[in-house]
Amino acid sequence: MIVLLLAMVGAPAVAQQVKDREPSIQVVGTATVSTKPDIATLVYWITGEGKTPDAASTELATKQKAIVAGLTGLLGRETQLSSGEISVIETRTPECDGPGNYNNRPRLSDGACAVTGYIASLRGEALTSAVGKAGTAAGLAARLGARDSRVQSFGLADPADAQRRATAAAIANARVKAESLASGAGVRLGALLSLNDQNAANDMMVTGASQRADYGMMPAAPRVSVEIAVSPRAIETTGRVYAQFAIAR
Repeated sequence: MIVLLLAMVGAPAVAQQVKDREPSIQVVGTATVSTKPDIATLVYWITGEGKTPDAASTELATKQKAIVAGLTGLLGRETQLSSGEISVIETRTPECDGPGNYNNRPRLSDGACAVTGYIASLRGEALTSAVGKAGTAAGLAARLGARDSRVQSFGLADPADAQRRATAAAIANARVKAESLASGAGVRLGALLSLNDQNAANDMMVTGASQRADYGMMPAAPRVSVEIAVSPRAIETTGRVYAQFAIAR
């Protein structure tokens, strides 16, 4: 009885081993698809200066409202605007940072280290589908008071669609490779036995929390913006699959 039970338990494992040893063709299929970017990300910094924290913050807020209104008017109400990294810091004379103040040690706010004013700053970001206007928007933001205004990146609103197309093309590429190997070996290609997505851990992502600006009616962009044409490169998405095909008997 014990021998019979051991034989029954071991039978599936033996069958699996036999199946694993069956002749097959294993290939890796790869493909790359190009997609025109339909999202642009613009980043900029705004600063305000003043003798008091309120004065610096007021100047900052004034610039921010002008930039938000200008970008919304140029790029459209669907533009997603967000801001962060807000700070209000004290300023002191250069003598306060002289010899003896190693590692920016704390010091009393008197003499050479008396507070002379305040600088308020924040980082702004605009996510827009008006890709062709991104360069113009960077120049407009700078004209309205932003500093270091730049087009940071281009991306896809639906990267998953590009990944699906790349994966489908990779599967087709795998079949072509397997058929070529089968033909060269003088055998017929059988059914697909297994398929593994090698790109599963490397899916393309577009991230970033944002907030849509709503300032009532859409404002017009101030004066005529200086147009800066942009021609972003197509975004390449790669698909890679491992495929195992049976050899037809």
